Amino acid sequence: MTDVQHICPDDIDWETFHDPHGRPTTPTRVLRTSEPFLIEADFPAHFHAGRHWHPHDTIYLITRGEMRIGDEGSFRPGDIRWVKAGHSYGPEEAGPEGVQFHLFSLGGDIGLNWADLCEVPEALTQRLERFQQRSGRRSVAQMPLVHTGDKLPDWDAMPDEGPLIFRVSLSAGESHPSFSPGFDSVWYVVSGALDVEGQAQVAAGEFYCASMDEIYSLNAHDLETELLVFSNRSLQPL
Repeated sequence: MTDVQHICPDDIDWETFHDPHGRPTTPTRVLRTSEPFLIEADFPAHFHAGRHWHPHDTIYLITRGEMRIGDEGSFRPGDIRWVKAGHSYGPEEAGPEGVQFHLFSLGGDIGLNWADLCEVPEALTQRLERFQQRSGRRSVAQMPLVHTGDKLPDWDAMPDEGPLIFRVSLSAGESHPSFSPGFDSVWYVVSGALDVEGQAQVAAGEFYCASMDEIYSLNAHDLETELLVFSNRSLQPL
């Protein structure tokens, strides 16, 4: 697919996630094929995925249902989970209604490595030793919330060693002529809708990929609009 700034998941077809080892997989939608790599996954009820690890720092954003992950507990809509590259975890188990979530890979393509088949490379093992936390959880509602004209949060505002994530609010009908977080980022519209640069109309559940080198004009529609802003990079990237 050709990467675009405005991503509408509902316009993208579902496909079966390919596992070269032939283990059961689930439907996914490939949303973006460059950094940050994005997919949307849909686990049916009670689907079980064994222990595994990813080659890059990864973020989960739960949008429907429930997922239980090892000893980390249950994640539900509005929960954010992050995990460091090379950290083995699991199993992942979908709840009785299944689970749907977005997956962000910070640094390279989304890879799935089964812990019983693939050893974690020594470089990733050494990197993991630099962190107090190898995974963590947050709530969208607890992320720092600012208005478009406010000073934006930085790493010091984050509650843990996970990625930089914060919320930005626009009042109904508000226009802001020059918005830029100052770093490459992905915006996820939590509620409402807005026009970006007078061109892309980004609605709730859709994404917009922004460059650190650009300044964007924003125009909220007739509802209060809230964005979730994700940095493209980890605090300590590979």
